[in-house]
Amino acid sequence: MPTRRVVDPALHWLVREQDWVLHRDQALGYGHSSRSIEHRLITAQWQIILPDVYICHPGEATRRQMMIAALLYAGPRAAIDGADACRFHGVRAVVPDEDRIDVVIPWGDPARSRQFLRVRRTVAPFTVVTTDRLRYLAAPAAVVAAARRLKQERAVTALLGDALQRRIVTFDELVTAHIQGSPHHARLTDRALAALGSGALSAPEVDFVNLVAASLVLPRPLCNPLLRLPGGRVLSPDALFPDARLVHETNGRAAHARADQFADMQERHDALTAAGFTVLHNTPRRLRLHGREVIAEVERCYARLEGSGLPPGVTMLSLAS
Repeated sequence: MPTRRVVDPALHWLVREQDWVLHRDQALGYGHSSRSIEHRLITAQWQIILPDVYICHPGEATRRQMMIAALLYAGPRAAIDGADACRFHGVRAVVPDEDRIDVVIPWGDPARSRQFLRVRRTVAPFTVVTTDRLRYLAAPAAVVAAARRLKQERAVTALLGDALQRRIVTFDELVTAHIQGSPHHARLTDRALAALGSGALSAPEVDFVNLVAASLVLPRPLCNPLLRLPGGRVLSPDALFPDARLVHETNGRAAHARADQFADMQERHDALTAAGFTVLHNTPRRLRLHGREVIAEVERCYARLEGSGLPPGVTMLSLAS
C-alpha cells in the first residue's frame, strides 16, 4: 500500500496568518502531495489565484489576499508598488485600480506579469517597509512609481504635492527616487517636480505660480514661507509677495468643506489681515477657468502696494520644508 502522507498541523496556522492564501511550495513542504492539492482544487476547497498560489476557501479574494498572493508568487524580494504602497504610507491623491496589483522586483528575478498582477523590474536598489504579512515599497519610490503611471501633469503634481503636504516624503527624497528610476515616462514627473521645487505644495498652488509667471508685472512669489506675526504666531501662507505685503491663498472646496477647516481658514485670514497684509483668496476652479481675471486683480493690488515691504513686526523665518 502507498504510504499515507501526514499534513503538518502547523500548516493550518500558516494559512490563517496568510489570510487563507498559500503557495504550492508551502503546501508540499508541510506534507501535502500533488494529488491532495489537485483534489482540493477539483472539489473547489481551494482556488488558483495565481500560478502555484491558492486561496484556501471558496468565494472571491479580498484585495489584501490579492496582495499576499502577488508577493507569494513574485518572490521574497518583491514589494507592493505604486498606488497600494502610496495608500499604505498615507498618500490619498491616488486611487488603486481595483483589478490590478503592482509589485516591484529586482531586475534579475524571474516573476512575470500575470492576470491581475503587474510586475515592474528595477536595477535600482529599493527599500522595503514590512508588516506582519505584506511588504511595501518605501514611500518616496512608491510615490514616484505611481506618478509615472499617470497621464496628466496636473494629476502627477497633485500626487507629489499630497505626499509633500502630508510630510510623508521630503522634496529631496522625491528627487532622489525620480533620478534613480527609469527614464521611461519621466517627463511629467520632471515638470511636476520643477514646479513643486518653487515651494508650492499642491497642484492649485502650482497653477497660481504658473499664472504669475505669465504676468509682465508680478515678480515670482515666495511659496509657503514661514512668517512670525507680531503676536508671536507662526503662519505659512500659500504665496507671498514680500515687497508688497500681499498674500494669495488657494482655498479648495474639498480642503475646507468641514466647518472646523473653514473656521481655520477664516482665522488665518483675520490674523494675516490684522498683521497688516492684504490677503486675496481664490478657488482652484477660478484659477483654472478665470486665470486672467485673477492675475489682473493681483497685479492691481501689487501695483498699489509695491515697495511697502513686510508689515512692521512681521519676521520671515524661512521657506517651509
